[in-house]
Amino acid sequence: MKQKRDIKVLHIEDDIGDRILLRKVLSKSPFQYFEASTGMSGLKIAITEKPDIIIMDIDLPDLRGDELTTKIKNTKELEKVIVVALTAMEEKDIRERTIVAGCNGFITKPIDVQKFPDQLIQFLEGKKEIIDAEEREIHGSQYQAAVVDRLTNKIQELEVSNRKLENTSKKLQGYNEYLENTLSILYSLQLCHHPTEFKKTFIDEICKKFQYDRCAFIDVNPENMSLEVKYARGIEPESWNEYRYPFNHLFLQELFKNTRIILVRNLTQIEDPQLRNIFKKIESEQFIFAYFGTPNQQVQKGNVRERVLPMLESLLPSLHDKETEDIDIILGHLEEYLSNESLYRAGFVFIDNYKSRKKIVSSEYRFLETLVQTSSYMYQNLSLMEQLRFLFVKAEKEAITDSLTDLFNYRYFLHQLNREINRGQRHQSAFSLIMIDIDFFKNYNDAYGHQAGDLILRQIAQEIMQNTRNSDIVCRYGGEEFVIICPELSKDDAQKMAEKLRQIVENIELPQLKSIPSGERLTISSGISSFPEDGSTAYQLILKADKALYKAKETGRNKVCVTG
Repeated sequence: MKQKRDIKVLHIEDDIGDRILLRKVLSKSPFQYFEASTGMSGLKIAITEKPDIIIMDIDLPDLRGDELTTKIKNTKELEKVIVVALTAMEEKDIRERTIVAGCNGFITKPIDVQKFPDQLIQFLEGKKEIIDAEEREIHGSQYQAAVVDRLTNKIQELEVSNRKLENTSKKLQGYNEYLENTLSILYSLQLCHHPTEFKKTFIDEICKKFQYDRCAFIDVNPENMSLEVKYARGIEPESWNEYRYPFNHLFLQELFKNTRIILVRNLTQIEDPQLRNIFKKIESEQFIFAYFGTPNQQVQKGNVRERVLPMLESLLPSLHDKETEDIDIILGHLEEYLSNESLYRAGFVFIDNYKSRKKIVSSEYRFLETLVQTSSYMYQNLSLMEQLRFLFVKAEKEAITDSLTDLFNYRYFLHQLNREINRGQRHQSAFSLIMIDIDFFKNYNDAYGHQAGDLILRQIAQEIMQNTRNSDIVCRYGGEEFVIICPELSKDDAQKMAEKLRQIVENIELPQLKSIPSGERLTISSGISSFPEDGSTAYQLILKADKALYKAKETGRNKVCVTG
């Protein structure tokens, strides 16, 4: 037979050795060889490549030979394709059923590689195995029965698979619900701005989203190191104080040595009688007990600066001048704070179904485990940020405040004076500077000691603060000297203010130098300069005010002088 084109041969066989053999035999012209390892994959290749002849194993892993032949012959694109079965099977019934299904004939395994190409050509030229009508009817009936049995088995298998799929789908829906609830709770916790709010939100959301009957947050009392219920759902507030347990108890330490959460399915798991009696008292049979902190083995203190500086970035701009020493002071405080175990033991969480007695399934427990672990880290970061804010407020106040008088200090005075000068230059506005000195303070200090002198400084500083405007900036200049920056105040008005302060101090009851014959009194003297008439720099304004103060001191004290 002379071929005008290559003969497309598709070989469907699950045995790789047989495929390799036929690949070699049919690798030469006039054949174009394709192969597949299963019936369904072979069918797809057949529809795409449209072979002239299909060689198939009669016993494939997914389809029997008669089933695959029926499928091929009932596929419009393949109805004229020649189908030849390769088989070592001796069973006549199987061979006959495959013929009935539409197979053109058989080639017995193992094949004769020399004769095989010619055997294929014979089928292509019209060779076809035929069985008589009586046997065809018998085998046709057998084939139909086999197909029905096979179909019935497939339906039964499909029903089992569907049930499994339904169960899996329900589980996945449950997992999806747990995941949504977990993410929703974590989102709510991210919106919390204070540790107390965080704890309350955690308890409320657990009860709401996971529908537990009871949930309690148990804090560690730092004074007596005992566990105390601080907030709960499903537990009456008046009974909270009944449930206490020592935090440092060895059993509790061992219980959460390497984990944050445990599922107690039976009270026999709680070996300590005192703790077991507490759970008996609240009639809890199955519950979750979680450590809302970091297990001791996982605490990593590390380098404070490396851990904290990223958090400080949001707060650093509020520090005046961003002085390095201020940051070092804060980091020093933080190092002590971060080494304190209290940061890593936020408390405990108790969860159970007291009324419904609904069992806690393992999948739900795993999501809660993830939630507790993530929430613990979030809580520690929130607590750390709270401590950072507190330390920043403290450090910022210390950086600009005189510790003795509680007035602004010299550094802040210079900072604000330059700011006021810049503002005055931009808006062509005036302001005044009042410099004050306590008369005879050195004599009083020498006579009665520094502690008595400190009391006088604080009392006079308080009087000045109470009798100036909210916009005025009152600072301790140094020693017994004070200075006041008076925005938008002319020299005449500043003189009136200074005079009012002089009279107030003169009339308050200050301890006087009664033991000194000269009868010296504790009063104040003031000198005033104004921007821009007395200078355009901080140095010039301070120098002019200081000269006016010197004039007041030299001309009798207890008076107010202005620059001439």
